Amino acid sequence: MQRDNLVDSKTSIEIVGTYLRLLRARFSGANDGIPWQWSPNREEATIIVESGKNEFEETIDSKPAIFVERNAIVFPTIAIGNKVAEHLPTGTSYYYTTPSGQMTIDCISRSRGESSTIADAVAHHIVMSGNILRRFYGFKQITPVTLMPSQVWEKDDRNYITRVTSEFVYDIAWKSVPEELIIRRMRGLEITSD
Repeated sequence: MQRDNLVDSKTSIEIVGTYLRLLRARFSGANDGIPWQWSPNREEATIIVESGKNEFEETIDSKPAIFVERNAIVFPTIAIGNKVAEHLPTGTSYYYTTPSGQMTIDCISRSRGESSTIADAVAHHIVMSGNILRRFYGFKQITPVTLMPSQVWEKDDRNYITRVTSEFVYDIAWKSVPEELIIRRMRGLEITSD
């Protein structure tokens, strides 16, 4: 499917995937100086980096984990109806908004210190990767990044959780053509039984 160059959408899955790629890169074998290595092969990995929590809970018993989840995204009204311009000769309208949301990154381990240390690496990596997220992934902002204190995980009191949150903002712009043009196009596609 070819995208209109005026519409650059970011689905929830794309946003979660961007954070996953960022964190997997940090914990990949190419990074020295950290004891945790992520690998697509779970048997080789010493840390799990995934979206969601439920399907991987049984693996937490043997190795630490990082789970990435998206919280609510708010699409504010920038102008009346988000309309920012109109091309009078064609009747094409142009729209714009800046959605904002938050990613939650849960760092879970049997050890409070390990959970805290992993979360510290995650928070610093997100902050230091801000320019990459802005330049190559189209985010306007990825801060504030918040590193929470470690605590007993509510789902399993044998594990500790240290939560990192990252606020994000991005642009969405789109255009629409007059309804008459759309209806005319649709009628041109109608099959008549003559």
